[in-house]
Amino acid sequence: MKEMKDTHALFVGMYPDAVSPYRNVFFQNLIFAMADAGVRCTVISPVPVTKYRFQTGRIARRLTHHTPGGADVTVYYPRYISASSKQIGSFNTETLSEKLFEDCVLSAVGRLDETFDFVYGHFFLYGGLAAIRVGRQLGIPSFLAYGECDFESQVRQTYGIPKKEQLDGLTGIISVSTKNTNELKELGIVDGVPILTAPNSTDLTLFYPKDPAACRKKLGLPADRFIVGFVGGFIERKGDQRLLEAVNGLEDTYAAFAGRGDVPPSGARVVFCQPLAHEDVSDFLNAIDVFCLPTLSEGSCNAIVEAMACGKPIISSNLPFNDDALDATNAIRIDPTSVAQIRQAIQTLKEDPALREKLSEKALEKSKDFDIMRRADRIFRFIQSCSARD
Repeated sequence: MKEMKDTHALFVGMYPDAVSPYRNVFFQNLIFAMADAGVRCTVISPVPVTKYRFQTGRIARRLTHHTPGGADVTVYYPRYISASSKQIGSFNTETLSEKLFEDCVLSAVGRLDETFDFVYGHFFLYGGLAAIRVGRQLGIPSFLAYGECDFESQVRQTYGIPKKEQLDGLTGIISVSTKNTNELKELGIVDGVPILTAPNSTDLTLFYPKDPAACRKKLGLPADRFIVGFVGGFIERKGDQRLLEAVNGLEDTYAAFAGRGDVPPSGARVVFCQPLAHEDVSDFLNAIDVFCLPTLSEGSCNAIVEAMACGKPIISSNLPFNDDALDATNAIRIDPTSVAQIRQAIQTLKEDPALREKLSEKALEKSKDFDIMRRADRIFRFIQSCSARD
């Protein structure tokens, strides 16, 4: 079997670019970890010109990205026309968009004078199905990462259930949570395909406990206030407005939001609200007292693992997608739709420093299980094992 240093991997999916530098950064993190471990990594990330329009020119067609460990990752950004995802009678244009994406990937692969040992597609759509086709075209093992928050809303409702012939040749699946693995088994569309459950992980050399006072000073946060932090998109699913409503009902409690969205949270209790580069999120997490993410749905939440690695007590959802990371020893889990429960959890942690310290210690301890380099090694060994059987 080939070792990492002798392996050339092809990755397919929506990868960060000059227009969307934070898109699927966790996909990039995995690739960087693979590259730092010795795998030669090439990425194909098609650019939707109909979405980016005049900004498309900002994106180079080929770039070399440098990892924290000094490895090189070659990224190709071919162009394609997206038909978006619009329901027209019984037809959703997502099926056409996915087809155009896949055709773009196969065309780009055909122009490469290179050989690959396996292909890895991120998500079912705009990654995974294209990777399966690439695998068939090149005669190499293909792998799909099932990281969707919800198969029903993110795949079935717009695209439909992939047909058997579209999945033929799939060598293995990397599922980001036990919840996602159970969903796949219940769907029954990938029976017989090996599945590895490997929750999203983080770079523990970037996310670790730092001096809170220094981090607050760096970010311009008040030194003497109790601050609840949030990292994520400002959308209903993530729950920024529910958190803000909860904080607004408490005395001497403030909120800090790292993210972006059409309606940013605002008001007298908001002491910070802006997007941050990934490398600056660690300072933000170390600056807050408690991390709260009342999210309704996830595949596997990177922000929670990053907060744990910084030793923060967690308040988040009591839904199955959090089961791999959170339990009563490191978090207070709440009904994410209940502002009252969110508010009570914040109040409990504010009034009980000993509990905060206990949850912090356990969160930091648990975070060691979510080391990105360990995850990369597990995934590579799984790919290696499945490829040997293929």
